[in-house]
Amino acid sequence: MESNESNNVEVGGANKPGGDYLHLSVVMAMGRKYINVDTTTKDGIERAKVLALGSSGMADVIYSSLLQDISSLFTSLNQGRLFVLIRHPIEREMARFRYLRRGQFERTKLNDWQRGNLQDMSYVEYAKSEFARDNWMTRELVNKRCIDGKGEDGRACASLDDKDVHTAKEILRRKALIGLYSDIMGAVQHYGRYFGWDNARKGGRFEDATMFCFQNHILEGMRKDALGGEDLDPNDAMEHSDAYVALMEKNRHDFELFTYAQTLYKYQVELS
Repeated sequence: MESNESNNVEVGGANKPGGDYLHLSVVMAMGRKYINVDTTTKDGIERAKVLALGSSGMADVIYSSLLQDISSLFTSLNQGRLFVLIRHPIEREMARFRYLRRGQFERTKLNDWQRGNLQDMSYVEYAKSEFARDNWMTRELVNKRCIDGKGEDGRACASLDDKDVHTAKEILRRKALIGLYSDIMGAVQHYGRYFGWDNARKGGRFEDATMFCFQNHILEGMRKDALGGEDLDPNDAMEHSDAYVALMEKNRHDFELFTYAQTLYKYQVELS
């Protein structure tokens, strides 16, 4: 990938070692280049905003799950292009359960009681618990977050309706470059064609070295995705299981949005 720094420069994840906290700088971590801000947290995004990350021209890719917050980094003069990788909502929530059980609690901000509960839960118990999220993707798109049963103002979570789902669909249709987790390598090539990474623009293909790099990182991500579920019954994660049905009930709006995203993805790929 081409960039201002000759190699792709990313923003996201925990603050990387090195760099100057009062200024933006490029730091190396595990052979990759990062900007010294954490855009996965609200505090990190506020710091990035103060340091004018959006207009700095230093980053090629910024990643975050906090869509409404991250959008504040950009203006009509310094625009970003939203690209997303969307996963089936039930698979996503089961993967999140495994992540929460892996012991990375410094990132998930769980207390000791929550940690113990999660370690002892099955897929079914998780699906029926307060830990399982309610239409996370739809809520993020329409700015109606629900965290541990409460909205950001501390009150009960705002309800979702058909208008919210329609708004979320329109945001994806008008604003987002769509990728699907189920076709992750196809999604990478779709992104590459749009952004002109390597020689991928206008029907070209990635360099072999670039594809090898992508494949390695994706395979490593998939390996980590499976961790944390070694003692769980895989049958509980199958379609039509009790856990699947319970999660689907909590995420029916997200499933509708996911189905729509599949159509958008097919349409965008055909046009690229």
